[in-house]
Amino acid sequence: MKVVIIEDEFFSAEKLSNQLQRIDDSIEILAILPSVESCLDWFRNNPEPDLIFSDIQLEDQESFELFRQLPIEAPIIYTTAFDQYALHAFKQNSIDYLLKPIDLDELRSAIKKYENLEYRLLKKGLKLQPEKPKEGFKERFLVKKGSQLAVIRTSDVAYFKSDQKLSFLITFDNQRYVIEQTLDQLMDQLDSRKFNRISRNRLISLEAIYKIHNHFNGRLKLELNPPEEEEVYVSRDRVPQFKEWLDS
Repeated sequence: MKVVIIEDEFFSAEKLSNQLQRIDDSIEILAILPSVESCLDWFRNNPEPDLIFSDIQLEDQESFELFRQLPIEAPIIYTTAFDQYALHAFKQNSIDYLLKPIDLDELRSAIKKYENLEYRLLKKGLKLQPEKPKEGFKERFLVKKGSQLAVIRTSDVAYFKSDQKLSFLITFDNQRYVIEQTLDQLMDQLDSRKFNRISRNRLISLEAIYKIHNHFNGRLKLELNPPEEEEVYVSRDRVPQFKEWLDS
């Protein structure tokens, strides 16, 4: 994995470099860039990296200006001491948003999110690049993450489930969040080509299906990614439309 770090604080850049090496010593850091001006010069004269780690407040201006000026397609993980930029960040090619000081486990989770996205697209023969908005369908969810708020892209959602009158969103890297929408509401907000209501309490992404097994009494048993602790079934009355969905 080839990485560029956009960071104007020397010690923050050094710490991030060391953390990346601890996680995977094969990660190659192509450049550490402290300003929008230096970024413009570098990106105009070099191939894009696989992944960008970017602070927001740089020594000359906000890094958002770089992405306004250049059509950079590489995914971005934002690293900043401030949380007020989260919504703006996710309008860029962002796949995660990490607050300083960066926790090693959260950094590892962010890299795993990138790797999962890359793997899913490579299976389809596609290049890793930002998804174009699908008009009319929900593109992101605002969720609580501890004492903070986070934005989760719909493309990162493996499945939704309801339990005890609560609705949960589960991502491909197995992060779980409570959301306000009911599954009935989600049915009207999501692309039905990508999400299917397999039972009264579960709505899944096509990309989350790992294996399908015939089961007793006409039901189908699913293995999902990420795996669930409980067994997951397509209810008998939904099996015909589920098969039609898979074959469409």
